[in-house]
Amino acid sequence: MGTAEPSARLPESASRQRERDRCRTEIAEAQRLLRAGHPDVEGLCLMLSDWSTELRLLEEEQRRQSADWRRGVAEAG
Repeated sequence: MGTAEPSARLPESASRQRERDRCRTEIAEAQRLLRAGHPDVEGLCLMLSDWSTELRLLEEEQRRQSADWRRGVAEAG
């Protein structure tokens, strides 16, 4: 029964990693288009801001969950 909990977390972790990867891809695309001189500078800056914020939120969530996990391990041990 002890292995059920970590495996239950795996899909969420993989999903969150895919979300972070998507953010990085979208950020890179916005940067590429801006550097290439795309005329919609305002829209691309908004895109860059939105995806950067999403990535920051996901990374903060990951750090918080990691800290909670370490705290739980320390309390259990």
